[in-house]
Order: sequence, then C-alpha cells, then structure tokens
Amino acid sequence: MSPDSTREPSSDLPNSASPPTVSSSEAYAAFEARLRDWLRHDRGIEEWRRLARLDEDTALVSKFQAGFAPQLHALLEALPELIDEDLVLAAYADTAGAASPGTLRVDAWDRAMRSLLERACTRLGIPETADQQAFVRVGVDSVRALLDSILWSAPTVEDAYAPASGEREAYLDVTRAFAGRDFFTRNYGVFEAHLVQNHCPGSAYARVMLAQAWHACTGTAAPTLPAAD
Repeated sequence: MSPDSTREPSSDLPNSASPPTVSSSEAYAAFEARLRDWLRHDRGIEEWRRLARLDEDTALVSKFQAGFAPQLHALLEALPELIDEDLVLAAYADTAGAASPGTLRVDAWDRAMRSLLERACTRLGIPETADQQAFVRVGVDSVRALLDSILWSAPTVEDAYAPASGEREAYLDVTRAFAGRDFFTRNYGVFEAHLVQNHCPGSAYARVMLAQAWHACTGTAAPTLPAAD
C-alpha cells in the first residue's frame, strides 16, 4: 500500500487567497504574533507554533520549522521497511514468535516497527537523536494508541484469535475519520475569523501503518468502507 494517493497537502505551501489584512509580509508576521499570543493565553498552548499556511478561512500551524514536512516525507520514502507490507508482516511474525506468552499482539507490532526503524536508520546513517526519526517514533506511538482502542479484546500472541465484529466496526470508524482528512488534525478554535488547525504532516503514512498493523495483528486484511459509505 502506498501513501501517495492519500498524502495530505504540504503545510509548507505559500499562502493562498490571503485576505487583505494579511497580504503583506509585515502584516503576516503581525498576524502570526497575535495568533501565538492567542494560542498561549486563550488555548493554553505553551509550545512554539509556526504559522505554516494562511488562506481566507483557515490558519494552519505547525510545531516544526519550514521544510520539515518534505524532509519527513523524504525520510519515510527512504525507509521502505516501515511501509512495505510484506516486510512489516515478516517483522511482526518474527517478533511475535520470539515473544513470551501473554504479550499483546499490539505490543509485538510496536516492537517490530521500532526494530525496523532502528535498522533502517542505521543503514541510512540517521542518528537516533534526529528530529525526523523522533517524529516517526511519535507516529508509531499514535498508530499504536489507535490500535489499542480498536483491538479492545487485547489479543495476545498465543491466542487463537479472530477480530470481533465490534473491532472491525471500530476500525471502520477510524477509517471514516481518516476519509474526512481530520483525524490527526486538531482544531484550536477560531481566531480573527480563521479556523486555527494543527495538522500532522505524516498522517497519510499513519493510515498506511494502521492498515498494515491491523493485518499483522489480526491476520486478516484491513476492513474497507462500502463504496457508498
């Protein structure tokens, strides 16, 4: 499965259809400063945020410096181990086979992904402290949290297990949220007539990882929404 068809637009695009109040670079910078104050004082967001994109209705903010999203995408594309389903399934099988009884299947997937990431980054000479590698680990954490909530029966590696109908429906609920392109988008509210959002630049890859994680942990292909859904 490839993320190409579902990749989110880069948050590092130039402004589109900016309103007159933010048309100049000085006005843009002033808007960004006011927005940061609003995030801090009205929304309790103490971490630094960059105004990544601004249009007539939306202000997209990011935790990362300009250029981070393309760098992240390039890193993920250089790490086929993390998005090649055959490699992921094989890594999971090896990890689950070596795990002690009582190990959750979700834990086995998590360990397998971290092992794949470590080996891939070693191959590419990417240090463990690199921001991009840290972000990928956060992405794995996010997918793992979703998987924990979906596979609520907590199957272990030695269980004879088939996903329950409720677990399949839980996966489809997440898929519906992804289809709306808002699952990893946090809305902070409206500031000066702009909806303020913080978007995850790796969400397209998270969707791929989640589908592959389901396959690894359940032994079945990820459920798909009906065409009319």
